[in-house]
Amino acid sequence: MRQPWPYQPRPMPDELLSSYVRRLATGMGLKPISFLNAVFGSTKNLLSQDLDNFAPEHFIDRIAFGVSRSPEEISACTLRAYAGLLIPSHNKAGRNPWLLPTTIDNNLRHRAGLQFCPTCLITDTTPYFRRRWRLAFVTSCTEHGTMLRDRCPHCSSPVHPHVALSARHCFKCGKSICEQTTGHTEHAHREWQRLLEFSLMRGWTPLGDDDLPSTSAFAIIRQIATLLVNGKRAGAFRAVIARDWGGDPAPYPKSTSRQPFEYLEISDRHRLFDMIEHVMRGWPFRFVHSCLEAGICRSHAIKDMPNPPFAYEKVVRTFLDAAPYRSSEEEVAAAADWLRRTRGKATYRDLRSICGESRAAIYRHMDYERKQKQPSRWRIEAMASLQL
Repeated sequence: MRQPWPYQPRPMPDELLSSYVRRLATGMGLKPISFLNAVFGSTKNLLSQDLDNFAPEHFIDRIAFGVSRSPEEISACTLRAYAGLLIPSHNKAGRNPWLLPTTIDNNLRHRAGLQFCPTCLITDTTPYFRRRWRLAFVTSCTEHGTMLRDRCPHCSSPVHPHVALSARHCFKCGKSICEQTTGHTEHAHREWQRLLEFSLMRGWTPLGDDDLPSTSAFAIIRQIATLLVNGKRAGAFRAVIARDWGGDPAPYPKSTSRQPFEYLEISDRHRLFDMIEHVMRGWPFRFVHSCLEAGICRSHAIKDMPNPPFAYEKVVRTFLDAAPYRSSEEEVAAAADWLRRTRGKATYRDLRSICGESRAAIYRHMDYERKQKQPSRWRIEAMASLQL
């Protein structure tokens, strides 16, 4: 019969599940891989996946039973706990927006998806990794005012605490990852990041004159980040923001043209969200001005955004909608009468030059039509309506 384990530590505030498992194994005198093999069997190979992102339910339940705590408390250490606050839902089988990828292969991490604050790890009585350090917009420590780090300062290897000597050491070269403290960040940037972190606790975010559900606010921020990173107008958009509001307009190194910003290096993501902080002050006026200056219209502003939040859709539709004006039936009829009086007939070309894209109404009121082997759907619809 299974029994609770003799060592039952409480999860630290905002601790990652992988960090908690490492502390749990160390407290029982085992390596994390040996501990997981003893509990779940060596065929599971649980370290070959991102436990923080994809921990299965039976894994959560077994850990909770072993430490005599509720599954909800252990599940709160995973990244899926951000569902409903940061993202609408969590994808168990693939990549999730805002969550930094680790790309684990053969039990090794190939991407620097786990960030850390060297000062936090040094000053912690029991060093542990925070859950918020896996978020793409978190690039500085709001407690110490310094940049986060995502690699060993000696060999530039990603952080992999499961196979390292301790939470403060590099798994590859064995040296301390807490040496060579990072530089300080701007106060305005840290305050904006602190506001976003606080939004994940209360579930809503102030944006302009409104208080939005946090999922809607983060969807808007992510779309603006995408406009700055990808697309033909991204360079012009960055240049306008840097010229008028500040920030670094340098392009972001990418392996593909449509690479998500979650794959950027931490220094590039810091530049990116610093620029977003500048353009989102006084929402939506700086954003609208920058879009108009960069030639970004509504269709581009909502590209690859299947369900824009109403607050964002209202802004882009009001200020950035470049759809052509479509004349009403009465306006087309009046234009046709004027052409007959002045030119003798109302042709398709003349009516379109006056009335724009109202082709269905033009077909119903024009006097001349060029012969077509295959009538357009506008012509077919117009003739069907006349027959009715």
